[in-house]
Amino acid sequence: MGELIAISFSLTWTRPVYVGEADLLDTTITGPADALRWMNGHFKSKHGPAHWRARTLCHHALLKQVDVEFARQPFLDAWLEESNF
Repeated sequence: MGELIAISFSLTWTRPVYVGEADLLDTTITGPADALRWMNGHFKSKHGPAHWRARTLCHHALLKQVDVEFARQPFLDAWLEESNF
């Protein structure tokens, strides 16, 4: 029989990240689950070191393998890279 894996989709960061498209920061990303959804739906380029680091740390945070705060800055870095700021 398989092992049950607990995933904490409700984990949030102490400070949200505000993202958007075309100079409009209209979306609030509150934690790693939101970050993964945003990356899946809005990132055109789904590769590169910042992208994969953010995805990996967000997944690990949801599995409680790393502190949830460790995934925040990598997500912000990936979004900035994607947005070409």
